[in-house]
Amino acid sequence: MPAVYAIDLIAKRDQKRKMDRSIVKGWNVHYETLEEAEAAARRKAEKLEKERAAQEASQEKEQAVKPGRDSKDGTSDDGYNAKTNSYSGHYGKQPVKDESEKQQIDAILGEKKAAFDAALSEIQAQV
Repeated sequence: MPAVYAIDLIAKRDQKRKMDRSIVKGWNVHYETLEEAEAAARRKAEKLEKERAAQEASQEKEQAVKPGRDSKDGTSDDGYNAKTNSYSGHYGKQPVKDESEKQQIDAILGEKKAAFDAALSEIQAQV
C-alpha cells in the first residue's frame, strides 16, 4: 500500500521549480496585508517576551541555588566561588581536629620549609 501524504510532494517540488525558474509574475508574488504583518510582529514579540521571561526565571532559580557574589574574585560570604563553580571558599579555614591529620600536615609543610631553607642557603652561599 503506498504511503499517503497530506500534500502531494511531487506537485510541491514542481511548483518550487516553476517559481525558481520563472520571472517574477503576479501569480508568484504574495503581498502581505497589514493584518498579516501586525500578526507576525505580535507573534514575534510574544515569542521574545516568553524567551525573556524564561531566561529571567532561570536566572532567578540559579541565584536561588547560587548565593550572590560580593567580591571582585567572584566569591561570596558563604564561600561560593563563581570562577570554580564550587563552594571552595571554606577550604582550609576551619581548624583541623584530628591529630593524625595535623601530623600529616605538619610533616608536609615541614618538608617544604626544609627544602626552601636549603635552596635559600645555597643561593646565599653563591652570592
